[in-house]
Amino acid sequence: MRRAWRDLGAVLAVALLTGALLVFALLYLREAELRSGEELADSLSRVISEQTARTLQSVDQALQLSIVRVESLRQAGKLDETTGPAALREGLQDLQLLRALWIVDRSGRILMDSDPGNVGKDMSDRPYVQAYVRAPQTNFFISPILRSRTTGTWMMSVARPIRDADGSVREVIAGAVEPAYFERLWRGIDLGPSGAVVLYSRDGQLLARSPANEAMLGKDFSSAPIFRDYLPRSPHGTFIRESDIDGVTRMVAYRQLETYPDLVVAVGSSYDEMLAPWRRFAILTAAVWTAAVLVALALTVQLRRQARRSEQTEVRFQQLAQAMPQIVFVAGVTGRVQFINHRWVELTGLDTQEALGTGWRQLVHPADLPAMMKRLRKALSRQREVQFEHRLRYRDGSYRWQLLRAVPVRGPDESLVSWFGTATDIDALKQAEDRLRAQAEQLYMAGRLTRMGHWRADLETERVSLSAEAASLMELPPDSEPTLQEFFATLAPASVDQAVHVLDACVRRGEPFDTELELKSACGRQVWLRSVGEPVRDATGKVVGIQGAQQDITLRVLMMEEIRRLNATLEERIAERTAQLSRQDALFRTLAEQAPLPFWTVDPKGNVTFLSRAWYELAGGAPPKWEGGEWLSLVHPDDQDAVRQNWRRSAAAGEPYTGTRRLRARDGTYHTTSYRAVPVRDEQGQVLLWVGTDTDITDLMANQEALRLANRQLEAFSYSVSHDLQSPLQRVGSYARLLRDELAPVPEGRAHHYLARIQANADEMAQLIEGLLALAHVSELEIIRTPLNLSDMATEILQRLQAENAQRQVQWRVDPGLAAVGDVRLVRSVLENLIGNAWKFSARSPVADLHVGASSEPGVFYVQDNGAGFDMAYADRLFGTFQRLHSPDEFPGTGIGLATVARAVSRHGGRVWARSAPAEGATFFFTLPQA
Repeated sequence: MRRAWRDLGAVLAVALLTGALLVFALLYLREAELRSGEELADSLSRVISEQTARTLQSVDQALQLSIVRVESLRQAGKLDETTGPAALREGLQDLQLLRALWIVDRSGRILMDSDPGNVGKDMSDRPYVQAYVRAPQTNFFISPILRSRTTGTWMMSVARPIRDADGSVREVIAGAVEPAYFERLWRGIDLGPSGAVVLYSRDGQLLARSPANEAMLGKDFSSAPIFRDYLPRSPHGTFIRESDIDGVTRMVAYRQLETYPDLVVAVGSSYDEMLAPWRRFAILTAAVWTAAVLVALALTVQLRRQARRSEQTEVRFQQLAQAMPQIVFVAGVTGRVQFINHRWVELTGLDTQEALGTGWRQLVHPADLPAMMKRLRKALSRQREVQFEHRLRYRDGSYRWQLLRAVPVRGPDESLVSWFGTATDIDALKQAEDRLRAQAEQLYMAGRLTRMGHWRADLETERVSLSAEAASLMELPPDSEPTLQEFFATLAPASVDQAVHVLDACVRRGEPFDTELELKSACGRQVWLRSVGEPVRDATGKVVGIQGAQQDITLRVLMMEEIRRLNATLEERIAERTAQLSRQDALFRTLAEQAPLPFWTVDPKGNVTFLSRAWYELAGGAPPKWEGGEWLSLVHPDDQDAVRQNWRRSAAAGEPYTGTRRLRARDGTYHTTSYRAVPVRDEQGQVLLWVGTDTDITDLMANQEALRLANRQLEAFSYSVSHDLQSPLQRVGSYARLLRDELAPVPEGRAHHYLARIQANADEMAQLIEGLLALAHVSELEIIRTPLNLSDMATEILQRLQAENAQRQVQWRVDPGLAAVGDVRLVRSVLENLIGNAWKFSARSPVADLHVGASSEPGVFYVQDNGAGFDMAYADRLFGTFQRLHSPDEFPGTGIGLATVARAVSRHGGRVWARSAPAEGATFFFTLPQA
């Protein structure tokens, strides 16, 4: 009894030891699984970061190509509101991930847009505009994502400056990339059901995610561990943590893009899914171990009983062995199999008698047998437990992986009695491991490309399996499997020999390849593909297929061809432009020499380089006299400082150089001239030279001075006459009122009638004098031009008239937004006279209707009424002084108001006219300058 317990204790000790070893092995395998997952995640992060960088490089190339197109149109003088947007839309066709392209000036206002309706919008608050204000040296810029003002969706803007020759930013071309593009791009990468890919900005903003989670787009994760703890220590690495987005614990590999360090890619695989194969293996191993322990315990018990009932024990042992789901065997001390259960027959089809001894070896895979025998001989010599994996041929001819474990069975004296072992089918686990390795190899190749599609060619079936993306590159349906002959039929003739050469070298010598091929897609489109591949071997090392990846490089090939064509065109245009400039220079000098006015040219530093014949006729001398800076000695000493300051101001701003100066003529007298010069610029906007002229205004200045003297004399005369006329009129009016008061008790008669006539004529004469003074004031007033709101001015006048004539029924309206530039006093006089006339001449209408507005032609305004109107046959008399088309009994007035209107409008450089018909109202039109 004690011996039985001792044997049982030994079995339990062995079970505990093997259990501890099993736990240690499982923990080791778990760490290995985590390391494998970490390496896979790191490889994926590298692949996706390079993929993202290549995508952004493609966007940058599309922006640069659009700049070349727009600049070519600008240099050819063909850039307008139609060709510019068309060039941008052409850029969108080159790269489908771009949703829109637009160009803004330095102030942030849209100049042209691939989408209609956005020109003129202010985008100065957008990061891609502010970036070039803060750092003009910036080239390619990627902005944080923002919601689009037009679509309301999330957009990530990319931009590149359009620079002048001196490197300064003239304009900025920008494009919109939808974050959903990256989600679609990453969707094809197998990260497991709970895997995720996230693109962050370096400051922590979430830019894109797969699977999509729009609620998280644009959120700030700068306080997350990846930015707080890991990125400050290293630009790439791995860690395990619960996600701040969806709460899933993942193995995360992050990587800061080398080309675009402001972007960070994070790739995460589910921690639970990563360890799922290990858990299944652990469960299976634990089950095997448990079964083995149970078997050992059962065998121990049976062996103890077999001391008394050996035959019964043997039967029970065999029954137990036959019930096991694994292959169970017993071998002698020399290793020859003495017993094997019926599970062997079920799996291999070989009779148990044939498997005894060493007959079982014939079913072991030839490649595994040498190593297996070496391990067995070593175990026999050391009499220690052995465990290894090998492939065993099943009854259907296939080889499946087995985990063989054999332990020594010892007698009471610890001498070796036999070997007991099991073989467990682990083929499903090995296939899962093979798939993981194959996927890792494919992902490694994908790291050499961006936007790749995978393919695999089977040499036995001569068919090519294409991934969904690879099929889309050739415009084939998903899951297409064309034959090799069908694939070669799509190739261009120049690419067939190349494809045959690289495939033959790959199959015969196992050489990997990287080549570019031209083909026609299923839809007939010309496509260029970059294809890389390497051989696939079977267990014997024979090449049985080729697997690889391919990328669409059509855009790159077309861009290079377009650049070559544009370079040739530009060289041709430069030659034409050089010849044209030579002809224009000769023409300019000929015209300048024949012109009656002095013409001259100045280089950007202010040195005179050419003077026309008229200059030398004025100043004397002959070329090259007065060139360089010598001409300045002809300028009156009092004018020289002003001329220099004016030049420095114009040269710095690049604006016209204008002013007046006095030049000494050949006879020693000074002539007053009005000078004006404008800059001539090259295609890059740089000033090449200045072209100017001097106009002799000596006589004009004398005439202007005489005119000013005459106006002052006329003004003095007007005030004198008005005073001399108003004084007698005031006395006549005063005496007439006194006489009327004196005759008040006298009954009404002819005397009263005569007094009323005297008083009315005196008042009319006073109004005429006031009108003449107002007309003279309009003619002499110095104009001060400012922006004017005609709508507010007209509304104020109409409100005042309405308040003064509350009893009248008048409907009036003023169009909003009426604006012009002029003298506020003169323009108010125009509106008061025209609106006052409309108010007066519509007095007899039951309901007067007045309208102040503007016509469709810029700068044309009108005042309209439904009053008495007039016959257009007399329209030429409207704007003369004291001209009236209605009698004073019908409508009072002096006939000076419209003359004042005409004079005020004329002083602004405008004109006034009218349209009317008797009893149908009148419309008076006038023009004023616009801002």
